[in-house]
Amino acid sequence: MQQDKKNSPLNVIILAVVLCVVCSLVVSTAAVGLKSLQDKNVALDRKANLLQVTGFEDLGTSADINELFGQRFEIEIIDLETGEPAVAKAMAALNEVGKKMKNEEETLVKYDQVWASKSKKDSVSDQLSKDEDTIQIKYREKFSHVYIMKSESGKVEKYVFPVRGYGLWSMMKGYLAVEPDLQTIAGLTFYDQAETPGLGGEIKSVKFKAQWPGKQIYGAKGDVRVQVVKSAPDDQYSIDALTGATITSNGVSKMMKYWLGDQGFGPYIKLKKQSQPEAANTTMVTTGEKTNG
Repeated sequence: MQQDKKNSPLNVIILAVVLCVVCSLVVSTAAVGLKSLQDKNVALDRKANLLQVTGFEDLGTSADINELFGQRFEIEIIDLETGEPAVAKAMAALNEVGKKMKNEEETLVKYDQVWASKSKKDSVSDQLSKDEDTIQIKYREKFSHVYIMKSESGKVEKYVFPVRGYGLWSMMKGYLAVEPDLQTIAGLTFYDQAETPGLGGEIKSVKFKAQWPGKQIYGAKGDVRVQVVKSAPDDQYSIDALTGATITSNGVSKMMKYWLGDQGFGPYIKLKKQSQPEAANTTMVTTGEKTNG
């Protein structure tokens, strides 16, 4: 009879509830305890990708990556609509939606623009119309990071823009590095994607990435000309599409057109060119004259 009481339905239910509560507490405690470590790993991976897309190799240890990034990169937050610096504006908007930031320095480091777009909150994101949303993000953040790589003497060597857009199966997230003329591509890398391995997933391959450096962004009229196309012509704008991955390739093309156009970093690029007259005389986007090839 004692054995029957132990195996009674009530005791089984109590045991199951206790186990669930204990397991939940263990998982929750582990998640909270590991959160800071996870955040550090995400930040380290971001820095490593930014260094690699701008030409750094053999990055070494995590300490080496942090040191090199700190020496060579500056971070900006800009208003995508105007292209102007907006770290204070972004900080105020984040505080308004409950993402409390202590100061501008913390905002530069901790601001997550993908979160901002997914939040659907008016102060940090804008809903896109069907015609506007060519890259299937639904909401676009109001503020974006721009990463500026400088020489040891402080001269700008690269601009890096975070880019993303939908492919066949996934949101493809990456970084586009551009030369100081803001016309010539220096590199492209993807750090997050779930396209078909061996097909669309080849956007991460050395062969695909090797096609980007040196390609030109804008045409004579200031329109975004760089594109991924099947059997690409040997010109200054075209990247050969991935075999058997037309939708992924088209997604990359749309991503370039969006983020380098007026809805993305176009206003920022125009402002920078206006402040660098020596660059404006040698590129196509501001003069309207075809001087690059």
